[in-house]
Amino acid sequence: MSEFSNVERPAVFPVCLCIDVSYSMAGSPMRAVNDALPEIKSAIKGDPATGEIARLAVVTFSDKAEIVLPLTDIAFADMPVLTPQGGTNFDVGLRASGDALRDGIKALGKGSAYHQPVIFFISDGEHNAGVDWTHAQGQVTSKDDKYGAQIVSFGFGRANREAIQQISTGFAFFTDESDPGAAVREILRTVVRSIRTTSSSFSSASGGALSVPLDGTKLTQLPLAQRTVS
Repeated sequence: MSEFSNVERPAVFPVCLCIDVSYSMAGSPMRAVNDALPEIKSAIKGDPATGEIARLAVVTFSDKAEIVLPLTDIAFADMPVLTPQGGTNFDVGLRASGDALRDGIKALGKGSAYHQPVIFFISDGEHNAGVDWTHAQGQVTSKDDKYGAQIVSFGFGRANREAIQQISTGFAFFTDESDPGAAVREILRTVVRSIRTTSSSFSSASGGALSVPLDGTKLTQLPLAQRTVS
């Protein structure tokens, strides 16, 4: 696998939505997610260039994580209905997202081509489990792993901006939208635009690149997290 490369047969673009479903998401944020998931399916199906290559998985996380939609051709996906539960554990969400991508890519079959996977991580709260989630982030994004993913992170509500920065591998965003339902809708519309623009870029001579269009949104791109030498 090359990071983003052209092949004669269209290579699959594996995408995972990693969605916080802790109790803080109850009410309008969860309704917005459940309304948006079928719309995401329709939007991708309605764009032949994207629908041909994009494969979608959905992972939810609270105290525990669940792969509620294994990596699949969105045209044949039954979109899940999510419910709020428990606290907020980034570690299990990231690990489950890595598992969903790895297992889904392996299921494509020997010799199948694919672009570097992308995880869209969405949270409105702070990690409150007694485990360091940065180890999971490092494993899921490892450049030494042929299934290593890029992570685009989105925060809203009471999410910790620094954590949202650290989770990302290059694109991190926050919205100060006061209506949490509206914040979720804006984030998921941005996710769809990113999947579309990235998918279409793969047909370019350069081989394509991850893109996250922000035109017309209230999202603020966060600076890359700083690291120190240990």
